Amino acid sequence: MDTYDVVIGGSGTRGQTAAFDLNENGLEVAVVEKSDRPGGTCALAGCQPKKWFYEAAEAIAKSRHMEGKGIVAAPEGNWNQVLEQKHRFISRILEGTIQKLQKAGIDLMAGTATFLDDKTLSVNGKRMQGQFFVVATGAKPMKLSIEGIEHVITSDDFLDSNVLPPSILFIGGGFISLEFAHFAARLGSANQRLVILEVSDRPLGAFNTEMVELLVKASQTEDIDIRSSVDIKAIEKHAQGFSVRTAQGDSFETDLVVHGAGRAPDLDTLELDAAGVEYSKRGITALLYNNLTLPTAGHILQFSFKN
Repeated sequence: MDTYDVVIGGSGTRGQTAAFDLNENGLEVAVVEKSDRPGGTCALAGCQPKKWFYEAAEAIAKSRHMEGKGIVAAPEGNWNQVLEQKHRFISRILEGTIQKLQKAGIDLMAGTATFLDDKTLSVNGKRMQGQFFVVATGAKPMKLSIEGIEHVITSDDFLDSNVLPPSILFIGGGFISLEFAHFAARLGSANQRLVILEVSDRPLGAFNTEMVELLVKASQTEDIDIRSSVDIKAIEKHAQGFSVRTAQGDSFETDLVVHGAGRAPDLDTLELDAAGVEYSKRGITALLYNNLTLPTAGHILQFSFKN
């Protein structure tokens, strides 16, 4: 059985930051990653690769706004070219993540981690022990109680799509759906049909109302149809694509349905009860260790080691 000072679940930005900081303080550290692509969502399928699409879409949007005002014709976007650049960028991150961990002497373990007790993990059946554990497993698309939800792709899938179909429907009116819809509006075909369905009374509920209203108006000029107070009941697959039915009696025909309705802490496989970890659907709330309660932020356990 392998034994470490600290075992970290998750190789994303937070997991790596903890791993390198602890390693520099002389601790034996291992990182466990269940994905076949170490590096985390932000680096591989979110914050960083998303910038390739953002920069191209913004350049096109600015040029369109300047048509007839010094710009003769706005450039045409090419989704596949942006996708190719994103893939090249990600490949460097994957290689760099593994090399940096190896160089620092941090063990990277591939597999799904499950707590057996407060000192022991099982990783694909192999046991490993740690004096401390850091849970940095990130988040995953929130579970949605919609009939036919298996037909929906995730935001990760969307940014890996080789082709943008003419019609796309986004579930949820958060910033992911708004961003992706604008990417498609500028990098997809000229006749792109884009719909966003939000269950609340307005999209982007956590943001300033006036700013959201301006964004909705700007989206409408790009033929992005944003609808609020919509409760999706079922998604049906047929030969031509998908039918999305709502409780309000409406039906939307589309070629692709994308889950943009938020994410939830990725804790399902950890068996946190076995380690005495308190948690809720919002994430970890506290760790009980030797009768000491260590409060945590969000669903990340953060331990501070001082010399």
